[in-house]
Amino acid sequence: MGPTFWGTTMTTDGRAGEAKTANEGRIRELKSQLERDPFNVHLRLIYAAALEEGGRLSESVRILEDTVERARRNLGVSYFQYADKLMKVKRPEEALRMYDAAIEADPSNASFYLSGKAAALKSLGLQDKARAIYQHLVSQPGLAKTTRRIVLDELKKM
Repeated sequence: MGPTFWGTTMTTDGRAGEAKTANEGRIRELKSQLERDPFNVHLRLIYAAALEEGGRLSESVRILEDTVERARRNLGVSYFQYADKLMKVKRPEEALRMYDAAIEADPSNASFYLSGKAAALKSLGLQDKARAIYQHLVSQPGLAKTTRRIVLDELKKM
């Protein structure tokens, strides 16, 4: 047997069939693991490499595309959570930067992140900027009902 790549043994003595069968078993096992832990980025990378090694490049690309999208959304949520905690410890300047990072990383959830940004601006005494964000959010037709209620409540307080 030859060297291993991402857990799959490569043959150097012509036993390609054995390696292919072993790789197919590895692919099945990785797929099963991903069904139990779909957000495990490391596991997704190993799975994509095994698919490529097994000659299934299109599937590998699809898995990597999905991995990037999941990671992007997770990054936005991570920035938002960090910003939220910064607000709780009275560090709104830093929180403001993290809200912006969340919006940049995951623009599909910008409405959600913008409400946090407006709260940070409000705590910094920048009511006009906060009000403008809240008014922009309320004008969005697809705004979630819960978010709309929160934003309207914040506007009433201003």
